[in-house]
Amino acid sequence: MKYISFLLFVIVSNAVFSQNNIRIFSAKGELFTLTAFDSIQNKVPQTNVLIQSIYEDTLHVKFEFDDKTKFETVVYLYEKGKQTKNKEFNYRINQEKGKIKLSYAGFYDIKKLPNPLVPEKPIIDTTTKYKNTRLGHFCELKEGKPIYFNNLPKEGNCITGMPPEYLNYTNLLMVKAQVEEDKYIIAENVCRNNCLTVEQLNFILKYIDFEIEKLKIIKIAYFNLSDSINKKELKKTFRFDASVNELNVFFKSAVDPKTQSKIKCKTPSKTEEIKNLEERLSVYSNDSQRIEAFKKTYNEYCYSTDQILLILKLFIHDREKLEAAKMLYYRCSEKENFLAISDIFSYNETVSQLKDFVSKQKD
Repeated sequence: MKYISFLLFVIVSNAVFSQNNIRIFSAKGELFTLTAFDSIQNKVPQTNVLIQSIYEDTLHVKFEFDDKTKFETVVYLYEKGKQTKNKEFNYRINQEKGKIKLSYAGFYDIKKLPNPLVPEKPIIDTTTKYKNTRLGHFCELKEGKPIYFNNLPKEGNCITGMPPEYLNYTNLLMVKAQVEEDKYIIAENVCRNNCLTVEQLNFILKYIDFEIEKLKIIKIAYFNLSDSINKKELKKTFRFDASVNELNVFFKSAVDPKTQSKIKCKTPSKTEEIKNLEERLSVYSNDSQRIEAFKKTYNEYCYSTDQILLILKLFIHDREKLEAAKMLYYRCSEKENFLAISDIFSYNETVSQLKDFVSKQKD
């Protein structure tokens, strides 16, 4: 009796374990009803019908299309001519020129969904890991915004570019940035605070759409390049000859503002000289033209904080004001009071960037 019970158990278990599925679909999206096991499997016509838990190796099926065309045939649930189990077989039915054909379309293993679908909360507490916002020695995220560290050598020029992970961090920040201005700010801070190779700079420039902005970034990064001998490779980032021409002019006349800072400005230039500079800059109609003219002449003078404010008032937007202020820092005769110019800016974020810049010059 025990032997018979065990045999029945094995037979039933094998039958359950050996079940297969079959899916039949219309090649051209025609609706049909499918009959199998002497019963209609889908009372509402469909283009795709799935029959589950089939224990036989062969199956007799009947089709009826919307146009009342009928068709019946036998399908086989074999893998390379042998019995199989836990597979889902696909068959394609095609109606063309009054002829109906059922074709084998492959099979795959039946995989059960995980239970539970959503895994339980891990025992190990990973909250500290996810709250960590420090990206190596590159920057720190505060309220989602990067605060950059200065990785430039204390003395001498850049010898090697920044580590690959810094470029990865830059890529992550660029992808997260939603607007062009945010991408420019990221590029400016990365280039101002790190040594780069020409290849790394070209990678960053891919995120900057406007060529005038690319030129600004190059002029900032140029003095931090570890392989400026390859500077001609930077021309590849431009589409217009005018941009390439301006880049060549810059290469010929580039002067590192940090080198300028070695010339100590102990006393400011005469009021008349700064007034003349102000008048020359005021004739330009926009900040873009004004900042380019300013770069060509600003380093001929030394400035008090009051004189710096006089120049910065000529600029409309915080971006150009900040760019000019950073250059004027090196020519300021009273660096200890430099942050007194902060009220000239419209946004607190710009003031924070200026404070960050000044603190790094004192390190």
